[in-house]
Parts: sequence; C-alpha cells; structure tokens
Amino acid sequence: MNYRITITLCISLVFAIIVVLYVCGCGSASTGRENNNTIQKNSEITPEQRQVEWQKMKKWRSVHGGWIEDISVRSSEKPAGIGEPGQSRHIRILTLSEQQLVLLDWHSSNSSGARVKNKRILPGRGVEFDIYFPGNNPGSCSLDFVSSGEGGSGSLVGTDISGYGAIALKFTLVSVNGQSGPELKQKLIAGVVIGPTDTGRLSTYEPVTLGMSNSEKTVIAKTYTSTDKIYEVGFHVHMLNPQDWDASGSMITLRVESAVNGGNTPK
Repeated sequence: MNYRITITLCISLVFAIIVVLYVCGCGSASTGRENNNTIQKNSEITPEQRQVEWQKMKKWRSVHGGWIEDISVRSSEKPAGIGEPGQSRHIRILTLSEQQLVLLDWHSSNSSGARVKNKRILPGRGVEFDIYFPGNNPGSCSLDFVSSGEGGSGSLVGTDISGYGAIALKFTLVSVNGQSGPELKQKLIAGVVIGPTDTGRLSTYEPVTLGMSNSEKTVIAKTYTSTDKIYEVGFHVHMLNPQDWDASGSMITLRVESAVNGGNTPK
C-alpha cells in the first residue's frame, strides 16, 4: 500500500514539474515576442517634429491643389555621391535674383523672435536686410525668412526646380549695431533654406559662419536639394555663441545676393 502511494506521489511530482517548466517556457517566449513587437513599433514611430511639419504641408496642399509630391520615401532616388567634391561640379545650381529676394516675406511663427525690419535693393549688389534680434536667448536669436507655403504671399512657392541639385546665395555681414570693425566678436550662422526635403521636413539649410573678419565677412552658402517644386525658400540666420551678443537686443544688416555660378530660379 505504501509502495503504491509512493509511486503515485512520484508520478504526480514529475508531472507537476513538467507542467511548471512548460508554463515558464511559454511565458519567456511570449515576453520575447512582446519585446520584439515593441521594438518594431518604436522603429515605425514618426518623430513629433516631422508629424507637425507634414500636417502643415498637408493642410497647405489641400488648399493649393496638392502638387507637392509625397517624397518621404524618396531618399533612395537621391543621386549617389551628391555633395562629394569630385561630383558636385556636375550639379546644376540655382540662385535667387534681387527681385526674387525681395519677395521673401514669411517669418517663423514665434511672435517674439527675430524680425526683418527693413529690406532694400542695391542694384547689382543684392538686397540688404535689417534684422533685429530682441535678445540672445534661444527664443530670440534665430530667424528663418522665406517665401513659404505656410504663410505670407508664397510668391516663389510652386516654382519647378526639378533640373537643379542645389541652391546657393552669397551672404555678407555688413554691420552689427551699426559697427563693422574686424575686432567685433559677434558671429552668425547662416544658410540657404530650401524645401521640402526627402526626409519629410518642410525645409533644411546647410550652415556657414559669418563674422567681421575678412575671411568670414562674405561667404557663399549652398544647400543641396532633391525637390521638384519649391515649398519653402529663403535664408536662415542665428547667433553663434549668443553670450557674445547683447542680451538687450541687436540690429544687424545682412546683404544677400545671387551666388556666382548660380542661375536664377526659373520664372
């Protein structure tokens, strides 16, 4: 009798161990799959900034005919080796004329940020922009001044630039608070704004440094593009080393002109 009870208990114990091992094994496998799904979902999440920008563009498209092609997955179509010194000379470069530069009229949506206070054509020498920075904090020391589908008259929006691989402009820092001596330490980052981009952003720029030294006073900036039609075009500036700038505000004069070897944007 005791022998049979012992055998029964042993069998029950073995069965219980098997059940426990099976349940634990399934639990681990399930956890692994859940982790894999989480990783996959995270990789598919679009960054918040990209979502906001594309929502703006889609809203504009719904009003203006939707000619801007969805190029968020066109990065593979970008010419191989673009930007490499050995191949960049084959890229057609466009630029903006004085009349087109005057058509830039849209600031960023930050109402307390930097502003263009005045603009004037210097025949044959480009356009001068008087730009006011209300301070040197992050919200007041940066400016995009463009022709945009987001706002303003949008005079240059929709222009077909499919034959060009880059856009270039010449920048000259004329003065800072009315002074122009080489001893001034204030510097700017500038760039040509163009968009949309093949990564889904409204626009982008490639930075150059401007200062009052002879080597930095005038610089040609170039930004590569893969868009067929303009959604946003113009220029960007922001303070380099904001601590070198007046916290109570600064006025700069920036001259922007067509870049040498760049053809005017098509009409």
